[in-house]
Parts: sequence; C-alpha cells; structure tokens
Amino acid sequence: MLKHSKVLLIQTAFLGDAVLATALLEKIRNESPETEIHILVRKGNESLFKAYPYSNLHRVWTYDKSRKWSSWLELRHDLSLVHFDAVYVIQRFFGMGLLSLSIGANRVVGFDKNPMSLFFTERVKHEWGTGIHEVERNTALVKSWLGEKVYKPCLKAAGIDLVPEIRKKEYICISPGSVWETKRLPIRIWIEFIRLLPESQVVILMGSPGEIDLSLQIAEAFQGSNRVILNETGKHPLLASAYLFQQSKMSFVNDSGPMHICSAENVPTVAVYCSTVPSFGFGPLADWNRVIETKEVLSCRPCGDHGKKNCPLGHYACGEGMEAMALFQAYQEFLSTGSQKI
Repeated sequence: MLKHSKVLLIQTAFLGDAVLATALLEKIRNESPETEIHILVRKGNESLFKAYPYSNLHRVWTYDKSRKWSSWLELRHDLSLVHFDAVYVIQRFFGMGLLSLSIGANRVVGFDKNPMSLFFTERVKHEWGTGIHEVERNTALVKSWLGEKVYKPCLKAAGIDLVPEIRKKEYICISPGSVWETKRLPIRIWIEFIRLLPESQVVILMGSPGEIDLSLQIAEAFQGSNRVILNETGKHPLLASAYLFQQSKMSFVNDSGPMHICSAENVPTVAVYCSTVPSFGFGPLADWNRVIETKEVLSCRPCGDHGKKNCPLGHYACGEGMEAMALFQAYQEFLSTGSQKI
C-alpha cells in the first residue's frame, strides 16, 4: 500500500467544485489520518475551508485568476518548497495540470481529460453523464492509494449572531442565483412558490453580491405584506452564509454552489434543475433531498455540459416549464415526513 505523509489536492474551479473536494479530505482523514493535506483553490473560496473542522487539513493555498500567470509562477515556486509525496489534480485544465508536474512531487495523479495527463504518474478515466456523482469521480483519483469507499463532503460552519427574526431551524433559505443564467429558475416561479407558503414561514433570500438584483425582485413582490422576507443576499462573507444555510429548516437552490454547501452541511435540500440534469453528477447529497425538473420532455435539454448565458433556442422551456406547486409539495413533504428523519 502506498504511504503518503504529505499530499496536495488541486481544485481551482467554482465554489461548488471546491466544496465537493472536501469529500476527499474526509476520505484521507478517515483512511490515512497521519497524512498532512494541502489544498489549492481559486482565490475567494479559501475562507470556506475554515468550516472544515478537522486538523488534517494543514493549509489552503489560493490561485488568483485575476493575475493568472504571476500567481501561477508564485505557486510553482512556493509549492515546490513543500516536497509533496503526491499531487491529486482534480482540475482538468492545462494550467493546473502543468503546475502539478512542475513542483517536484513524487507522484502526480489526475484525470485523462487533462491536456497534461500523458505525463502524469497515473491517469484516471473521467466518466461524465452516466449518473456517477462528482464525489465518486474524485474518489477514483485516490483509489490506488486508499481504495474505492466514497465519503460525503463535509463542512461545519461556526456560529454567528442571528437577528431575532432568524431563529435556528425555523426559516427556509431560497437561493435564486447561479453563475449561469440557464441554471436559474425564473423569478416569477420563486414568487409564486412563496405565495403558496404559510404566511408565518420566514424566508431568507441568499446569494452572492452579483445576485442582489434577483433577490430584490423577489423581496419587492412582498412589500407591504405580512410575510417576513429577509434579503441577506450579498450581505455576508462566505463562511457566515454557510452558517445561515446550515441553520435553516430547509433550503431551495438551483444547480449551483449553495446546493453543494447544503450537501456538505447535510441541510434538507430541494434542488432545481433547468438546463442541466442530475446525471452530470452534481446532484444534492443531503440525507433528505428532492430534485425538481420540468415534466416536459425536451429534445434540447441538456443544452450543454454546463449552464449558458442564454437559452440557445430563445424559449427557455426548461425553466419556464417549472411549476411552483412542485416546490410547495416538496416543502409539505418535508414538514410531514422528512423533518422527523433528520
């Protein structure tokens, strides 16, 4: 069996991808607890790893994509001084593949889709669209070291002071945003869903600073009503946002980073899929979860491996065809059965 005293994981993609990489932290912690782990993520995602509660994560490194070349050179220099036994490069792009080969590690393991994979010590087949979850794909990278057992991602955000209206496990979170427009449930459907909820149900709107307008559209629809709609979008650092999700009764999210945070925190999750599909391998992993999709069979769905800025055909039927009642039924189902299982 291979022995590693010090390893580096590389995942510099979006927030959700970084969250899912904590499943590898969990696997190494449980199966090789003596191994010191370093992880390299995109700048901006590093604070989230303060919510990873175990000491085997020795250091979080950051790659600044706003100055790609200079940041890459700095990382090559600094990482080469650490003398890793192995690098596991989850990222499938040239830059991180080249970096993994440039820092003097004894072994480099990555996916066969990485342009630099020909030079890796071990290439692992990257399966896509077959229903295999991303955490299973990532686990395959360490199979020759630690075997096949898959662990769930893990985050446990520390407490923050909540305002009186935000009582733990009584509010629900709604995250209407996504980096990609074709992953966003239309705002009108979120509004219709909230109108179906009991008037006493507190709703917290969540999202990044770039998604403030989406949440404002929802909040403004309920101005003057007796409903408590708290718009927390863009108001909190990443770690505090993770805590708000963690303390919610349940969360409603698009196929986006917040869904993966909820998976890592085991928050009951209702995940909405518009242009993408769960078979890509990025479905919710919370013990209680539901997936909402359009009931209409669309020959154009999915329209790509990721979301898009606009619907290629202009109709956005995958999103517009959703029903608010499906969200409400998931809410009712959780209250009647799921809440007693968590």
